[in-house]
Amino acid sequence: MVAMLPVWLRVLLRGLLPGLLLLLPWHLLRAHEVPARVQVRTIVHADANRIRVLVRAPFGAMRDVDVPTREGGLLDVPRSGAMLADAAELWIARGVRFRDGDQWLAAPRVLSVRAALPSDRSLDDDRSFEAMVSAVQQSPLPMGTDVRPDQLLMDVLLEVAITAPVQNLVMVPSWAHLGVRTTTLVRYQPIDGPERLYQLNGVHAPLHLAPGWWYAASRFARSGMQHLFGGLDHLLFVLCLVLPFRAWRPLVGVVTAFTVAHSLTLMAAALGYAPTALWFPPLVELLIALSIVYMAIENIVGARIERRWRMAFAFGLVHGFGFAGALREQLSFAGGHLLTSLAAFNVGVEVAQLLLLAVLLPVLHWLFTRVVAERMGIIIASAFVTHEAWHWTLDRGAELRAYRFAMPVFDAPFALAVVQALMGVVVVTGVAWGTGALMARLTGTPRANAVATALLAAVCVGSLAAPPPLRAQPIAARSAQTTMRGVYTAEQAVKGKEVFHGACLGCHTTASHTGAAFALRWFGKPLGELYDYVSQLMPKSGPGTLTEDEYVWVIAYILKLNGMPAGSTELHADPAWLRSVRVDSTTKAAVRAPAAHPPAADSRLMSASRFLSRASSVRPVEFR
Repeated sequence: MVAMLPVWLRVLLRGLLPGLLLLLPWHLLRAHEVPARVQVRTIVHADANRIRVLVRAPFGAMRDVDVPTREGGLLDVPRSGAMLADAAELWIARGVRFRDGDQWLAAPRVLSVRAALPSDRSLDDDRSFEAMVSAVQQSPLPMGTDVRPDQLLMDVLLEVAITAPVQNLVMVPSWAHLGVRTTTLVRYQPIDGPERLYQLNGVHAPLHLAPGWWYAASRFARSGMQHLFGGLDHLLFVLCLVLPFRAWRPLVGVVTAFTVAHSLTLMAAALGYAPTALWFPPLVELLIALSIVYMAIENIVGARIERRWRMAFAFGLVHGFGFAGALREQLSFAGGHLLTSLAAFNVGVEVAQLLLLAVLLPVLHWLFTRVVAERMGIIIASAFVTHEAWHWTLDRGAELRAYRFAMPVFDAPFALAVVQALMGVVVVTGVAWGTGALMARLTGTPRANAVATALLAAVCVGSLAAPPPLRAQPIAARSAQTTMRGVYTAEQAVKGKEVFHGACLGCHTTASHTGAAFALRWFGKPLGELYDYVSQLMPKSGPGTLTEDEYVWVIAYILKLNGMPAGSTELHADPAWLRSVRVDSTTKAAVRAPAAHPPAADSRLMSASRFLSRASSVRPVEFR
């Protein structure tokens, strides 16, 4: 088409076209683009005769609405009321439905809507639901506000009428189309019972806000199967376990020993009894890779069934921590059935392993009888597995070397941790003894020798299940300085709140860093460890991208959230000073003088008790 135009016209168009493109109103075109990342914050509050839902979403995600603007592209606030109501109905109210079990409830209706500035904190987690509702209904955007529409947030109050209290409330959100990547944060406040937190990424299935035990069990059983089939390292480990042996009776025992062992550490980690140091997850991944290397090499040099189950049990303890890392993000979906869900997850892993055996054994039998000699086939397959796992070992070892290690502080929390760790070793030892008896009957191996080896492996690897106090701590943390003595200023906490809400709230809520979850993780630890954790892993979208001052301010805000008072001393990022300050408990401060420096054991016991009582209902969201 263009080639048919006269030469002079083609030259003219080529010269003028770039200039004409610069004159186009690109800001108007961009207003209709789908935002790359969108966060929708939702609070569901159930009463006896109604369900109220507060929703906060970026106004820039509301497309195809007629936005009244004035000079400079600023929002015309007086004329924006009808537009906000239309946007709330089109993009928010129609994007969510509720049902009680299988019974659909009435469609949500919009009670109130307002535009809000990004700095507005009226929907913060530390405010009551009624205070939030009052803010949405009675605190509209000031008439003279100068702001562009795409910089605003939109707060919407929805109501769903019900005739009786709901028994099994299910939320069906469909807000994924608001952005290319949409994250929906849901806080559920039932009529009775604890508050629950959920995070949904992208398109999500119906969310059971108070799931029954059967739903939770089936969900976690499927998750266990998917995790095993989706993890190449776990698949290779199972392959190495069974490669030299193809008799069902001993193999089921070997796989069961692996399942029993990883069930112990998985449940311990899910309940909070696992190290929380930054280096622990890389260490677990390294040990998993090394376990595959060892099993593959043992297959090459010659494996025996009486030794294979012992190694399966020992390495199963390590793999359990690996399973826990993947399971942690899903614990909130267990509702009030945490232990049932954990058991179901383990059942799912065991079923997946047995299904894998059902496929592997016939395939290996066919290969070793029709394609290659058995011994040569074992050596070739194990060599390939060793090569792959060795590369994993080198990569994960390099990652682990990036972390700093220090000697622990030999104080009361450390002593309590040692006692808890020894109790864990006793449990592991008892389970190993019972497993040894089972394997002696399945394989005919002498029980005493088999169990002695299993106990040694259980003691060595089971020590990894030590609770958080056993984490390495710099010796400088013995200093008397604590966070209860004013180590930050009020101004720093205010700045930290702004940074947190601007950079971190897309992935975390303030509830994630307060109360029992924070206490169990950080009380009694040097403040330097908390600073290192935050500065290395947040914000999630760009770890390490904030300035040193911004990280200091965020730490000050977190301390304030946990009731630690401000003072006249400014918090700063000097590593030696941060290591000399200990994160202390507000509970102890209420019963001791501020100048006293009591051990953290009492607060740790109280924090652990509160954590265990809430573990089934509150989702432990972490920085990573």
